[in-house]
Amino acid sequence: MADHAPGSMILLNGLDDSRKAGLAMLDGMRRTLCLYTPLLRPEFYDDPDILTAIRTRVVSQPKLRLQLVLPPAREWRSACPGLLRLADRLTSALMLRTPIPGELPDRPELGQAFVIVDERVLLRFIDPRRLLGEYQPEPVDRTKELLDLFREIWNRSQPDPDLGRLGI
Repeated sequence: MADHAPGSMILLNGLDDSRKAGLAMLDGMRRTLCLYTPLLRPEFYDDPDILTAIRTRVVSQPKLRLQLVLPPAREWRSACPGLLRLADRLTSALMLRTPIPGELPDRPELGQAFVIVDERVLLRFIDPRRLLGEYQPEPVDRTKELLDLFREIWNRSQPDPDLGRLGI
């Protein structure tokens, strides 16, 4: 991820670019983080630096709210133990849900992953398997569209039953 002019889109080409963009987003987060992903790449979602940044932000700003819509936990919990531990420790700030089968709208964006911070900063993985996408540090129209989609997904999601059995 090369340095770009403020407000410009930054292309993400793999794990290193994605980590840098994710850490930059978390560093600037003040209120909310909304994340949707159809799959979790442990190298990114269980990255110690990413998890430490989340923990640090929540501890320093207890009113932060992080809403994550993830695939069912049985698909990722053994590969992402750090994320699971963090969710267990930060239950009031870090809320995990999973889509209700058959309840998601039929939208092509649901094959992608996206993160929206403070309703304005967008990180989008067009190819979530390879962590290819874009980072928009300044608001764009696409951010609002994806935020509206996230809210619809969130409302059609539920706490993951597997995580409920673990007390999360």
